[in-house]
Amino acid sequence: MTGAPMNQADRELFFRLLQRWCTSELDQFEHLTIPTRWGEVYASFSRELPPDHPAEMFRPIPADPE
Repeated sequence: MTGAPMNQADRELFFRLLQRWCTSELDQFEHLTIPTRWGEVYASFSRELPPDHPAEMFRPIPADPE
């Protein structure tokens, strides 16, 4: 695990891979625990908007043209 900051190319690749994963692998939901040097990060992915979470609270990522 590296602590090096991501550059723009890294972020673009991450977003492309995340979109691909969500398109091809995500069924209904997935809950992940991601270890970092500052402790665990909890990430939830779902095809439904969580209750009491307005869509405006989510930051859209750039769409990867397919």
